[in-house]
Amino acid sequence: MYLEKISFHRKKVQILTGKRDQLERMAMGRSPMVAASFMPRRLRPSGPVVYYLSASIKGESRHRYIRRGEVEHWRKRAYTWRRFMKAMALWVKVNKEIEKELREIGRLRCEALPGGRQVRKG
Repeated sequence: MYLEKISFHRKKVQILTGKRDQLERMAMGRSPMVAASFMPRRLRPSGPVVYYLSASIKGESRHRYIRRGEVEHWRKRAYTWRRFMKAMALWVKVNKEIEKELREIGRLRCEALPGGRQVRKG
């Protein structure tokens, strides 16, 4: 066995699982959210800023106007949705990296077959 290499990969898995736990806490949060993007728009170059929520409904983008008094309410919920989606995407990437490292640890732990044949590595 290659103990130093195995130790390196175990340490990497430990770091990645810590990162995954952090992402899980973010994804499992209790903050309310809305599955939409927050969009400030100007209808005229010198006009006031108007706010919309953009959501995909049955494969089409739909925009909902937000009244001035409700802007902060919906902005927080839309940004919470964005953080949730980014955390989920990173969680998937970290999980794949953990799987890759665990497979490498398993490969390094394998011994040679009896009879002089070597286990194919790589």
